[in-house]
Amino acid sequence: MLKKSLTLLLALIMVTCMAGAVLAFKGPVTAIDGNLVTMNIDGKVPPWVTKGALAKTLGGLAKVKAIDGQVMQFKVKKSTAKKLKAGEVIEVKPKSADPSQMLQGC
Repeated sequence: MLKKSLTLLLALIMVTCMAGAVLAFKGPVTAIDGNLVTMNIDGKVPPWVTKGALAKTLGGLAKVKAIDGQVMQFKVKKSTAKKLKAGEVIEVKPKSADPSQMLQGC
């Protein structure tokens, strides 16, 4: 009985930790200046979003240049930036979703 209770408790803790981890997010583009893109993040800012972090967006890589509250600025290739329009909603994911990033919700 004790073994089952501990196993259930451990499973609940793991599920709670995994549920808190947010990897990808979406938001509207607010400004485009050359190859620098500024966007608002809808919802909670994931813990992996820090200055210098690499991300995947629009089929290519992006580097986070600045993060201020819900506003993020990142650098992309000029050809990618030319395809964007202000107001367009884009999705941003971490470059690689390794297990350490998945458990950051804990």
